Amino acid sequence: MAVFTAPLATAIDLQSAILIPTILSSVAFFIYLRYFYVDFAAIQGIPEIPGASLLHGHLYQLGNDHATTAQKWAEKYGWPIFQMRLGNRRVVVLNGFEVAREWIVTNQASTVDRPLFYTFHGVVSKTSAATIGTNPWNERTKKQRRVVGSLTTAPAIKRLAGMLDLETSEMVKAIFSDGKGGSKPLMPHIYQKMLSLNVVLMFCYGRRFENVNDPLLLRILSDASIISSFRSTNSNAQDYVPYLRYLSVLQDKKRKALATEVRDRRDKWLAALLEEVKGNIASGKVTNCVASGLLMDSEENLTKLDVRTILGGLMSGGFETVFATAIAGLAFLASPEGQVVQQKAYQDIVESYGSVEAAFEKAVDEERSKYTAAFVKETLRHYPPLHLLPPRQTYQDFAWKNGIKVPKGLMILINCQAANHDPATYGPDAHVFRPERWLENEKEEGNGMRNKIPSPHQFAFGAGSRMCTAINFSNRILYAIFLRLIVSFKIEQGSEPSKQPNLHFVDYNRNTTAQSAIPKDFEAFFEVRDQDIFDACMERSAENTRNVTNGIVR
Repeated sequence: MAVFTAPLATAIDLQSAILIPTILSSVAFFIYLRYFYVDFAAIQGIPEIPGASLLHGHLYQLGNDHATTAQKWAEKYGWPIFQMRLGNRRVVVLNGFEVAREWIVTNQASTVDRPLFYTFHGVVSKTSAATIGTNPWNERTKKQRRVVGSLTTAPAIKRLAGMLDLETSEMVKAIFSDGKGGSKPLMPHIYQKMLSLNVVLMFCYGRRFENVNDPLLLRILSDASIISSFRSTNSNAQDYVPYLRYLSVLQDKKRKALATEVRDRRDKWLAALLEEVKGNIASGKVTNCVASGLLMDSEENLTKLDVRTILGGLMSGGFETVFATAIAGLAFLASPEGQVVQQKAYQDIVESYGSVEAAFEKAVDEERSKYTAAFVKETLRHYPPLHLLPPRQTYQDFAWKNGIKVPKGLMILINCQAANHDPATYGPDAHVFRPERWLENEKEEGNGMRNKIPSPHQFAFGAGSRMCTAINFSNRILYAIFLRLIVSFKIEQGSEPSKQPNLHFVDYNRNTTAQSAIPKDFEAFFEVRDQDIFDACMERSAENTRNVTNGIVR
C-alpha cells in the first residue's frame, strides 16, 4: 500500500495547490464585487430595484429603452424615486415630478455637478473640449454659462429676431415649393433640421446653408447624431463596466473606433468654422456672431478652451432638441387629432394679432397667441427631446427629507419621460396631448389660486442651476416655427398608413437607445391656406431680412 500512498498524496497536494488559490481568488473577487466594486453603498431610506447582478447591476435589465423601463419600475413598485446600479455606479433615478423638483430645484446647490464618463469625456472629447452642459461644476463652467446666458437674454433674443425671421420664412418657403403647395406629401424632418442648424450656425458663426442636400449640412447632422449616442446610458456599457474597456476580447472595438472617427471629423469642421470667423475678423469683415464676440472679448479673459467649449456646446446641444420638438409637434398637427388643435390655434392667432399677415411678421418678436404658446409647452411636455436628461452628480453631501443622507459624488438620473407624464402633477390625463391644460393652469394663477403645475412646469429643458441657458430662445424658435406653419398651411398626414405619424409618447421615438428622441419618419401634406396672403407674407419677410443676409457665409 505504501507504494501507492506517495503518488496519491502528491496528487492531493497538487489539487489543493490549484484549488485553494482558486477558491480564495473567487472569494476575494466576490468580496470585491459585493463591497468595493460599486462607488457607493446602498443609500438608506431610498428603495432599490431588486435583482441586480454583482457585475453589471441593473444595466442589462434596463433593455434598449432605459427611460421606459425605469418608468415601468416606478409604476410597478409605486416608487417615484429609487436607486439602482449601472455596473459599478450607484444611481438614484427621479421619476416623479415633485421628487425631481425637490432634488433638482429645491436642492439645486447640492445637485449641480456632472459626472465624467470614459467614452464621452475620455474618447469623444479627448482632443477638444467637452460641452458646458456635460462639464463638472467649477469656476470655469460658471464663467462659460455666464457668457452664454448673456447671449440669450431678452434684449439679446430681440436682436436675433431678424435671423429667426429669415430661417423660419425660408423653411416655410421650402416646404411650399417642395410640397407643390400641398399637392405632394413630404417628410418634414430635414426642413426642421436645416432650420435648427442654420439658426445655431448663424448665431455662432454667421453662416448658413441654403440647400437641404448640402454635403456639409448632412455631415454635421450625422456627426451630431452619432456624438449624441455616446452620451446615452443605453449604448455605452463600457462607461459603467470597467473590464469592457480593457479586455480586448470583450471590448467593443468598433464602438471606440467610431467615437474616434466622429471626433476627428467634428474637430475638423468646428475648426474650419472658427477659421472662417478669424479670417473675417482679420480682413475687417466682422460678422455679428458669437464666435467673433468671443474671439474679441476683453472682459471675461476667455481662453481658447473656453471658446471651443462654448461653441462646441451650442453646436452639439443647441439644435437637436429644437428640431426633435418641432418634428414631434408637426406629427401631432398632421394627425386627425391635430386638426382640431390646428383650428383652435389658427383662430387664436388671428384674434391675437388681428390678421395672418401681422401674425406672420410679429411671431419672431412676441408671443401673443396663448394657445400657440400652450401648444409649444405641451409638445415639450409630451414629447421631451431627451427622455433621460443628462446625468447629474451631487456636488456636496445633503440631507433629504426624513433625514436621508445623500453623499457627494452620487450620480442622479432625471427620467424626463416619467416626470413629464406624472399623474400626480398633471392629473389622470397626463398621458394625453392636451394644450388646454396650460391655459387652465394660467387661469388659476391669474385668479390668485395655487398654481396647479408649479415651475419648472415640465423638465424638457432641465431645471435648477443646470437648466438649459438658452431656454427662452429655444421657446421663441419653436413658437415662431409652429405659428408660421399653422397660418401658412393646413397640415394633414399622408394617405399611406405606413407613412403616417406615430403619436404615442414612447413609440414615436425612432431609436430608444439614442440620447435624443427623434420622431419616426412620416409624411404630411402642407396645403397653402391662401395663396395671396402667403405671397404677401413671404414678400414682407424678404424685405425685413434683406439686411440679415449681408456678410453671411454660404
